Amino acid sequence: MKDKVGNESANMQKLSDDIGKMADRIGVMADRIGVMADRILETQRIQSENVQLTQKSMLEVMKMMNEQFKANNKIVELLINKATPKI
Repeated sequence: MKDKVGNESANMQKLSDDIGKMADRIGVMADRIGVMADRILETQRIQSENVQLTQKSMLEVMKMMNEQFKANNKIVELLINKATPKI
C-alpha cells in the first residue's frame, strides 16, 4: 500500500514537473511570437513608407509625361501648320 502511494506521489510530482516545463516552453514561444509580431509591424511600417514614396514618384513621373505630351502636341501642331499651305 505504501509503495502504491509512493508511486502515485512520484507520478504526481513528475506530472507537475512536466506541466511546469511545458508552461516554461509556452512562455518562451509566446515571447518569440511577440518578437516576430514586432518585426512584422516594423516591416509593414517600412513598406507603407515605401509605397507612399513610390506613389509620389509615380505621380511626378505622370505629371512630367503629361507636360512632355503637351509639348509634343504643340510641336506636331506647328509642323502641321507650317506644312499646310495657307489659302
